[in-house]
Amino acid sequence: MDSNRLPRRLAAILYADVAGYSRLMGDDEDATHRTLCNHLDLIAESVQRHHGKVMHYAGDAVLAKFDAALDALSCATDAQARLRACNADLAAEQRVEFRVGVNLGDVIEDRGDIYGEGVNVAARLESLADAGGICISESVKVAVGNKLVCECEPMGEQRVKNIAEPVRAYRVLLTTSTSLASAKPAIKLPDGPSLAILSFKTVGGDVEQQSLADGLRYDIQTALVKLAGLVVIATATTNTYRNKDMAVEQAAAEMGVRHILEGNVQKSGNRVRITVTLTDAVSKQVVWGERYDRVLDASFAVQDEITEKVVTALDVKLASGEPAKIWRKTIKDPKAREYYYRGLHEYLKGNKEAMAIARENFERVTQLAPDSALGPTHVAFSHWWDAFRGWSDSPSRSLDLAGEWAAKAMTMEDADGQAHAVMAHVLLLRREHDKALEVAQQAVSIRPQCVNANGHLGNILYYYGKPAEAIEHVKRAIRNTPVYSPWFVDILAASYKEYGQLDNATAAAREALRLKPDDLDARLVMIDAYRRAGRHERAREIAQEVLTIDPSFSLAAWSMRQPYREPATLTRIVESLRTAGLPE
Repeated sequence: MDSNRLPRRLAAILYADVAGYSRLMGDDEDATHRTLCNHLDLIAESVQRHHGKVMHYAGDAVLAKFDAALDALSCATDAQARLRACNADLAAEQRVEFRVGVNLGDVIEDRGDIYGEGVNVAARLESLADAGGICISESVKVAVGNKLVCECEPMGEQRVKNIAEPVRAYRVLLTTSTSLASAKPAIKLPDGPSLAILSFKTVGGDVEQQSLADGLRYDIQTALVKLAGLVVIATATTNTYRNKDMAVEQAAAEMGVRHILEGNVQKSGNRVRITVTLTDAVSKQVVWGERYDRVLDASFAVQDEITEKVVTALDVKLASGEPAKIWRKTIKDPKAREYYYRGLHEYLKGNKEAMAIARENFERVTQLAPDSALGPTHVAFSHWWDAFRGWSDSPSRSLDLAGEWAAKAMTMEDADGQAHAVMAHVLLLRREHDKALEVAQQAVSIRPQCVNANGHLGNILYYYGKPAEAIEHVKRAIRNTPVYSPWFVDILAASYKEYGQLDNATAAAREALRLKPDDLDARLVMIDAYRRAGRHERAREIAQEVLTIDPSFSLAAWSMRQPYREPATLTRIVESLRTAGLPE
C-alpha cells in the first residue's frame, strides 16, 4: 500500500452548470448575473434540504456532496423542478437553465474541498445532460434501485474526456408536470413510533356530525401530543388531506410517519357510531380497529378509550405513568361539549370570520363549564390569532386579551400547556424575557411534541440569544407538521444566521419565500446573511425588493417590534440593514 496515497471515500456527487452561460452574459450581463445568484441560492437550499453539502461554487457551477445516492438524485430532481418554476415567466432566451450530473464514486477530501475521479465523472455527466435536465451514472442507478424518484432512459456507454473507461449513463426523464411534491422523496421516518390522525369522515354534509367528528379527532390528538415517546403530525398538515382520495401508504410517506389513524362518525339523535382503524403504512397491515356504538352522555369515555387503545397498539410508554393526566376527563355538561365541538369546527377553518364564530362558542364553554381550562384556552388562542394574522382592529388589545384568558387557563387543574404557549408569546412581546422563556419551557414539558409549543419556544430562544437551542425546537416543530407556516422557517433562518451558519440561513429564507413570496422577514435575514458573507451587492438587491414590496418600510418602525433581549444584537442587525440601503 502506498503510504503517500491520500485517503479516499465513497460519496454521491452532484455537479450543476449553466447551459449557454457565455451567450446569456453577452445578451444581458446584469440580468443574467441576478438570475444566476437566485438560482445558485435555490440549488444550495435543495442541497441542504436533502442532507448534502455544497463544497464550492465555480462561477456558474455548483459542486455538492452527499452521503447517499438517493439524496443526491432527489436533490437534483427537486432543484430542477424549482428552477423550472422560476424560469416559467421568462422568455426562452432569458432563461438560466442548469445541466446536472450525478455520480457515485471515490473522492478525496482535502482542506474543505473534494477531488478525484468521482467528481470528474459527475462533471462529465453534466455535459451530457440536456439544458434543464439530469444525467446519472450506472452506479447511481444501481445504488438507488427501486427507490428511484423518476424514470431513466439508457444513453449507453459514453466516452468522456480524461476518463479511461467508458461511463454508462442514463438520462433522467423529467416532465413539465413534475412538481416539488413528486420530485422529493418521502420524509424520513422518526426513530420511534409516529402517527398522523386524518380527519374523521361523516355521512352527508351535516355540520353537527362534522363538528362531532372534528372534536373527537382533536381530543385524541390533544391527548397523544403530550406523550414524549410519540411523534404526532399537527392538524395543520392532516387537515390538508381532508376529502382527498389517497392511499394510506402515500399519505404516511408524504407526512413521514409509520402509522395512520382513520375514523368514521355517524350520529342519529343521541346515538353515535364511531369506527376507528390504525394502519401500519410500512407493512400495509391494520394494527388495530374497533367500532363503538354509544349513547352520547356527559363523559369523554369514547375518546379516552380510543386514545388508550392507540397508545397500547403503538407501545408508547406514558411519561408520567398516570393515564388520568393524559386522557381528557373534563367538560361534564353535554351542552358545553356541543359548543366546544362547534368552536373547534370553526377554529380549524383558520379564517377571520370563522375565528369570530369559534370564539363565541368557546366563550359559551367557559360559562357552562367554568372549571375546565378548554374554554379559556381556546378563547386565548382566538385572540392571539386575531393579533398575529392582523384580523383585529387593535392588535395590542387582542394580545392583552389573549394574555388575560391564557393566564386564567394556566391556573386551572386541567391546564394542558396550550395556554402556556400563548402566554409565553405575550410575555415576549412585553419584553419579559426570563418569564417568557420559563413559561415556554413549561409548555414543551407538558406537550413535548406539540408543534405550537416548540415553535413558540424556538422563537423565544432566538430573541433570548440562544440560536442553537432555537434551531433544535423549530426543526422539531417543522418535522411534526410537514405543511408548515412560513413563520417557522423565518425563525429557523434567523437562528441559523445568528448561529453563524450563513448557507443554512439563506437556504431556509429561500424556503420561506417559496411558501410566502412577499415575506419581508425572510428577506431581512438574507440581507444580513449576505452582508456577513461579503456578498454586499446581493444584499443591496434584496433591500430593494423589500422597498418594492413595502415602500413605507423603515428601520425605526421595524426595530420597535423586535423583542431582542440583548440591545446590541438588534443594533448590529439594524446597522447591517441600513448599510444595505434600507431607510431609517
